[in-house]
Amino acid sequence: MPFFFSEHAQHPFYGTFYGCLSAVERGMVLREFIGVTYRRRFQFFKRHRYQHPQSSFKNNLYLAAQRQDRRLCIRRRIWRKKQLLPAYLELIFRHYVLGFVVQMIRKRHARVLPAEPGCYPDAPLILAALEWFAEHEPELDALIEQQIAQVLAEDSRHLYLYCLRAYYITRQLCDALPLQAAVTRSLRYRIGGQVPLGAELEFSNLGHRASFEHSFCRHGQDQPFRNFIYFHQFFLEDVSWRLGGYLDHHVRLRRYLPVPWIGGFFEYNLVRIDYPRRYSLPLTRDPGFLARYIQRVVAFNRCVAPHSLHLNVECIDQGALLVPQLSDYLCLLLLGGDLTVDDDGRLCERRFARNELIKMVQQRRHESLFDHLHHLVTEYAFLRLSATRGYDDRLSLILALAGFNRVSDLGRYCLEPLGDLLYWAHQPQALAGPEIESFLAKVEQGMSADLSLDRALVQCHLQRLRHWLERQNARLA
Repeated sequence: MPFFFSEHAQHPFYGTFYGCLSAVERGMVLREFIGVTYRRRFQFFKRHRYQHPQSSFKNNLYLAAQRQDRRLCIRRRIWRKKQLLPAYLELIFRHYVLGFVVQMIRKRHARVLPAEPGCYPDAPLILAALEWFAEHEPELDALIEQQIAQVLAEDSRHLYLYCLRAYYITRQLCDALPLQAAVTRSLRYRIGGQVPLGAELEFSNLGHRASFEHSFCRHGQDQPFRNFIYFHQFFLEDVSWRLGGYLDHHVRLRRYLPVPWIGGFFEYNLVRIDYPRRYSLPLTRDPGFLARYIQRVVAFNRCVAPHSLHLNVECIDQGALLVPQLSDYLCLLLLGGDLTVDDDGRLCERRFARNELIKMVQQRRHESLFDHLHHLVTEYAFLRLSATRGYDDRLSLILALAGFNRVSDLGRYCLEPLGDLLYWAHQPQALAGPEIESFLAKVEQGMSADLSLDRALVQCHLQRLRHWLERQNARLA
C-alpha cells in the first residue's frame, strides 16, 4: 500500500514519530485521515467493476490523501479567530482518537463483535470504542489539551497534522487490557431483538433557537462554538463521519449542503452511511444496544448540550393493525416529550408549545445499501434528548416505541391528532386510568410479538413504563 506523509509536516516531531510507526500503523493513519472518502472510493471501484478493484483502490489511496491534504486546511481568516480554536480543535481531536480506537478494536476483537445482518457494520466496534473513551476521559483531556497547545504554537492549520497527533495520543493510551474491558462492557447490554432500529441525535447550546429562523443575532450567545457557523470551516463533517455527523440548519432545500454563516444543530445521524444521504442502514435490532449507544454518544459529545432525539423503528408486517388514539400519543408525550414549567409557572409540553415540531410521528422509506430495497420506517421526532436520563429509562422508552409501532396503523393515522396535541401541549390535562392501560396493552402486545426478548425483561419494563406514566400523569392532576 502506498503511504502518505504530508509535505506540511515540517516540525521534527512529525517526521520522528512517523518514522517509528510500523507499516500497519501508517495504514491506519492513512485510512483515518482519508475518512469517509476511503469508503466512497471503495464503493466507486466496486460499482464500476474494475478488473482488480482491491488493487485499484489501494493504489488510489495516495491520490485521495493528497487531495484531502490540500482541502483539509483551516483558512487563515478563520485561524485568526483565536477564541474559537481550542473548542473546535478539541472536537476534531476527539473524533480522530475515536476513529483510531475503532480501528484498533477491529484489529484485535472483530471476531467477538460481529456486525448484525443488515445493520451498520461498525456499530459494535464504535460502541466498544465509546466505552473505552468513557473510561479514559481524564487522561484524554490532558493529552488532547497538550497537543492543541502544540499545534497552536506551531501555527498548524492542516488536519493531517491533527490526525497524526491524535494517533500519538491513542498509541499512548490504547493498551490491550483496557480495550478488552471496553469490549466486554459493550457486550453486557445486549438483550436481543428482531426490529431494526436507528436514531438521530441533535446537539446545541442554543436549544431550539439554533435553527436558522431563530438564530439571527444569537450566535454570540453560544460561546465558543457560535452556533456552529464555522462547522464546515473546521471540517467537522469530515472527521465525525463514523457517527454520521453533519450540520442540520433546517434550511430544507439545502439540508445537507453548507449555507454560509447560518449555524444549526450538530447532529449525529446514526442511520445514514453516505454523504449524499441516499442510503441508510439500521444501527441495530437490539434495544439494549441502542439505549447504551445513545447514552455513550451523548457522553462523548459532552461539549455541546443534547437537544432532541429521533428514534427510527422499521415497520414489520404484523397483519391487522390497531388504530392509534389521541390518548396513545399523549402517553408517548408523557414518556418522551418535554413536560416542563413555562415562564408563567404553568406546565406545558414545551416542544409542541414552542412550535418546534412539524410532525410528531412520520413514516418514510429508507433505501438499504445492502439489499437496495426501500424499507418502511416510522420516525418518532418528538423526543427530548437528555444527558441525565439513565440507561434503563432509555431502554424502557425504546421498547415502548418499538412495541407500539409494531401493532399500530401509523401509516394512515399518524397525522390526524396534531391539532388536539397542540392544544393539549399548552394546557395539558391528566389522562384517565383506562387510557393509560389501553396504551400499555398495545405496547405489551407489540413487545410480546418479539420472541427474542426475555419475558421477565418485558414485564419488568412494562412495570417501569406504568410507574413512569402514573408519575407524569400525577403532575397534571
